Amino acid sequence: MPKKKQANGNGSIYFDKTRQRYWAGIVTPEGKRVGKRFKTMAEAIAWKNEQLTEINQGEFVEPSSVTVGEWSIEWLMTYKKDTLKQRTYERYLSLLKHLQQISGYKLQDLQPVHVQKLYKNLPTLSACTINKVHKVLKAMMTKAYDLGMIKKNVMTMVSPPRFEKKEIEIFTPDEIERILTTCLHTKKVQRYYPTILLTATTGIRIGEALGLRWCDINFTANEIFIKHSLQESLELGAYLETPKTKAGVRKIKLTDDVISVLKHLKLSAPALDIKQEQFVLTTRNNTPVKPNNFTRAWRYLLKLADVPYRNFHVLRHTHATELLAAGVPIVEVSRRLGHSKITHTLELYGHAIPNYENEIAAKVKNLYVIPK
Repeated sequence: MPKKKQANGNGSIYFDKTRQRYWAGIVTPEGKRVGKRFKTMAEAIAWKNEQLTEINQGEFVEPSSVTVGEWSIEWLMTYKKDTLKQRTYERYLSLLKHLQQISGYKLQDLQPVHVQKLYKNLPTLSACTINKVHKVLKAMMTKAYDLGMIKKNVMTMVSPPRFEKKEIEIFTPDEIERILTTCLHTKKVQRYYPTILLTATTGIRIGEALGLRWCDINFTANEIFIKHSLQESLELGAYLETPKTKAGVRKIKLTDDVISVLKHLKLSAPALDIKQEQFVLTTRNNTPVKPNNFTRAWRYLLKLADVPYRNFHVLRHTHATELLAAGVPIVEVSRRLGHSKITHTLELYGHAIPNYENEIAAKVKNLYVIPK
């Protein structure tokens, strides 16, 4: 069959005798000629008309050979890196490595089934990690769709991996006492006592505790000023970073007992310069204690104290839970923890808020005069 000639901009269709297929072609808005083969003339016409309609309506997506793997790196480096903290950036890099199974697909050829099979073939990862892979993949595909790189966002048709958050763990008062007593009276971990005591009584994060400097403590006002966090990354090693949100920068009141311990520690600290920017907790060589090294000491301490292992962050959960159980308003607890949203505090610790149903009923009774 001879080539079917059409006016410029209308595309063309002809029968390829060699392959016994109909070939339909169009010229894209960028001047590229693209086409596709079909078994029947009707299929070829339908495809050609669909492409022309998309061009006329401004919905046409230029064909691209960019792969999922190539786009994942481009997306991270161009659109995300400058907005992320160093450790978050490194976490993204780690998560993107799990996309290897689908990295060779062209971005425009990726289908929901490819993604679902990816999730099924990641059995060694926890449900939590697979869920994070899903969120990163969804973010990068959404950006590709917004930029007009793909016709549809396949992630809207992908079922997210099932993931149930674990219940918050806490230490019992007896366990807290054993941890602190063991730490105070064990020479090998004794120098960690002020930091562990401070965390148990304030709920600060491990990075905030390790990043605390003497200039951040106001002994007159009995408070600490949280404005940095000590982090550790593969690229930078140990470094100080600012909190992720404005709420993370905060002042926290301390008890007299904790202030007394910190004062005693300061007396034994090496000579301080005028700015007093030295770290409160240091190694024997007067260098900052790296989070990974602190975690090893923490594990050792719990074993000595005969307390089942829970990570250091559980001290934070314990402090928040105890405050709410004692009737401290959730807005104050949220502020003390440095949460940017009270809803986050409520989601984590709402179960610890006392039940005030009886008190509420009594107050409601006094609010209204009910006719009899």
